[in-house]
Amino acid sequence: MQQTLVPGSSGGGFLGLRKVRNRALALAHSPQNWLAWLFLIVFGYLILVPVGNMIWSTFHVQSGDSRRAGAAVGEFTMFYWERVFASGQLSARLLYEPLVNTLVVSLTYTVLAMVIGMGLAWLMVKTDMPFKKFTGFCAIVPYIIPSWTLALAWLTIFGNSRVGIGAAGFVESLIGRPTPNWLAYGPIPIICVLAVNYFAFAYLLGSAALATVDASLEESALVHGASNRRVIRKITLPIVLPAIGSAFILTFASGIGTFGVPAFLGLPVRYNVLATSLYQSAGVGRYGEAFVFTLVLVAISGSAILVNSWLLGSRKQFTTMEGKGSRQRQIALGRWRVPVGTAVAVLMAGFTFLPISFLVLQTFQYHLGQFSLDNFTLAYWIGERDGLRGILVSPRIRAAAVNTVVLGLSVGVSTAFIGILVGYSVSRNRGRPLSRIVEQVSFLPYVIPGIAFGAIFLSMFAQPRGPIPVLYGTIWIIFIACLVNRLPFASRMGISAMMQVGRSLEESAEVHGASFPRRIQRIMFPLTKRGFMGGFILAFVSTVKDINLVILLVTPRTMVLAALTFGYIELGRRQFADAIGVVIIIIVLGCTLIAQWITRTNPLQGFGGGNQ
Repeated sequence: MQQTLVPGSSGGGFLGLRKVRNRALALAHSPQNWLAWLFLIVFGYLILVPVGNMIWSTFHVQSGDSRRAGAAVGEFTMFYWERVFASGQLSARLLYEPLVNTLVVSLTYTVLAMVIGMGLAWLMVKTDMPFKKFTGFCAIVPYIIPSWTLALAWLTIFGNSRVGIGAAGFVESLIGRPTPNWLAYGPIPIICVLAVNYFAFAYLLGSAALATVDASLEESALVHGASNRRVIRKITLPIVLPAIGSAFILTFASGIGTFGVPAFLGLPVRYNVLATSLYQSAGVGRYGEAFVFTLVLVAISGSAILVNSWLLGSRKQFTTMEGKGSRQRQIALGRWRVPVGTAVAVLMAGFTFLPISFLVLQTFQYHLGQFSLDNFTLAYWIGERDGLRGILVSPRIRAAAVNTVVLGLSVGVSTAFIGILVGYSVSRNRGRPLSRIVEQVSFLPYVIPGIAFGAIFLSMFAQPRGPIPVLYGTIWIIFIACLVNRLPFASRMGISAMMQVGRSLEESAEVHGASFPRRIQRIMFPLTKRGFMGGFILAFVSTVKDINLVILLVTPRTMVLAALTFGYIELGRRQFADAIGVVIIIIVLGCTLIAQWITRTNPLQGFGGGNQ
């Protein structure tokens, strides 16, 4: 007798199993699906789990703190939060003074960077100023080179013999008396250096915003009798105001966790910001305290990014470019054209070449602060000074250089490749919740300042985690931290590149039996190689020059060049630190120019962020 299947019978279970099986097969044959799930699991473990682990650590007694906390290791405690936030004078010294210093420095350098960057953007986009190509190149270079090398250059120029290591700068040697202490160290130098480093960020964002303003709107107002000043105030400024606000917040968030500049220009006079307080706490083993500082930095940076997202949303209310072509209206500067262009070009060249020139000059000084020919030496390059060999003949520095280049290349290739795959999974799943989640999680590291990110990974991998052994003390922890930290920009480039690749080519190859790896190799990669190269160069350069992320993760065995400079500064060996800085600048600029030559594009335009 034929059996009739009814709902609730065993046949229903069979149909349910078939449905699950079919879904599993569909998932297996849809690489965009299993890639998205794979990325979600891996990113969750490498981003969300470390953050959660760090938060957990601030509420549990850490090793070495049981006596101070009055509880056994691992027990629940509010000790770290009370110590940082509610311990009177101790809290003022640990948190509130560095917090105020951080906000004052960050807000002030951001205002200066915005004034310089937005002013330059307006001159470059909206006027007929000459020398734009040279000026634009010079404007970007200070952002590409490490910010801490600009700090070293500042000390070479404005350092005095009464503060810090007691070395006179060029200005003191020139005028014959020490420069003011406030000009050598403290908030003023930090603000000036960070403003020079980050104004290019504001310039890039401002230029992009101004380029979207259709000239027909401005010309219409001029025809009806409005002056140039009124056109700027009533038309141009309202259109780009959300972008200006976004540039302000991103410039603020990008530098709030920077470590190198405040360390070189602030610590010698005990001027602390949150990043240096975090480093000092971690340096003496007070990790619970350091993790609280980390969360404060993340909260400030994350709040700034959320405000920026709101501003970007408000930008949709202006639609100035339709399907028709648009052009830029350039204001004629008249007789001021050449003087203004010359002045701006000289200023930008000064920001670029003056610091580098003085940095190079100091590497040839046997004694700091003596700017004379009889003080010239090659000891710091190919000789020896006080038992320390020159950087070109030192095995220690050679090992750090190898670590740096290998790390940069590995992170660059890996991050760029992952960025392309993230772009593939997100673009092919566009509109689905899974796609949005992967995209948001991949961007999360941007919210976390570099030194805070290093602290998070230190809390995660300083002890075994299931099958994963202790990674601290190996190059792997630095590699993984750098890879995850560079992920936001690589994934954005990958998504942008993949969104421009139609599905028809891939579907045609799939119909003819091409496997997914072969489709990636023969179709996707050739069509997105510029996005890959952009992701690679960003990740490589950021890794080579970064001191914020690696300063808590390096050991003598895994030392890299950027962290090595800080060690030489602590020893008072500025010439060695300067020489290493020059080498890093050569590597960074050389790699950027080679990438520009290979791709026939301008990768400098991609430097729109990062917690250097």
